[in-house]
Amino acid sequence: MSKKLLPIISIGLLSVALVACNGKKETAPATPAPTDAAALSAPAPDKLPFDYPSVKADVKVGDTVLAPSGESLANSLKNTSSTSYIYYNGTVTEPGDKATKVKDATGSEALIPNALIIPLKSGESAKAGDIVLTWWQSGSGMERAMVIDGGATPKVNYLDGLSPITTEALKADSFTVLSSDWQVGTTVACKDGSSFDSVILVNVAGDKVLTNGWAGSMKVFAKSDCRPVPVKTSVKVGDTVYVAPYGGFEKATVSSVDAANGKFKAKYDFAGESTEDSFSFGSVLMAMPS
Repeated sequence: MSKKLLPIISIGLLSVALVACNGKKETAPATPAPTDAAALSAPAPDKLPFDYPSVKADVKVGDTVLAPSGESLANSLKNTSSTSYIYYNGTVTEPGDKATKVKDATGSEALIPNALIIPLKSGESAKAGDIVLTWWQSGSGMERAMVIDGGATPKVNYLDGLSPITTEALKADSFTVLSSDWQVGTTVACKDGSSFDSVILVNVAGDKVLTNGWAGSMKVFAKSDCRPVPVKTSVKVGDTVYVAPYGGFEKATVSSVDAANGKFKAKYDFAGESTEDSFSFGSVLMAMPS
């Protein structure tokens, strides 16, 4: 119940949170403001501000990646109890063993710990019906999208809450097709006490997984406490499903399906009242994990 009573947060944080929990949002996060270069000139920390090991990143100079802004990383290091990691697109300028220098859309460079970086594949081609990980290319902010016209520059409908549904063609080498369990960028359900959180998988290291969830919060779970959420969704009106309007999975009933746009609506109880929201393919469980 406590998750439903969270205070109202800024539109920027809310939009990123809903990439992970797949509820509603009206806008995507704004392009990151340039970060103070002096604050970013020191080497990135060997150890993240949470219990997760340093890892290597499979990237090279010029690769496109998704990564937190230097500003959100700097803020997290100052205040580890209130952390929001907002993901944007960037370009690798200097790979490193533990941290990689990334140039963001404003031209600012920051050293980002490798565990936080999500590489996007070069040379990918997608077909209609695929779900891809990318960013809102006429705006900003990490997004998943459903392909409606395939190819190396596919036309997509963004899945994660842009209202109304936004359609555009992606640039070449700017997306990764999501196709398998435990793939970085997919949704996973991770046990948090007696409930399960809906989070985006960012990195896997042994039995530890690093995730991005509600309000852009980064959290480490034991992999054994998490279950993959199927990328491919097949629901029909009347199905009982489990959706995550506020970060935690809730029982719901499918009320309508818009398969062409990768969306469906479902009704669930909120504060004792029946509520209907729109949810995205790739974010729904047909049964709760044990």
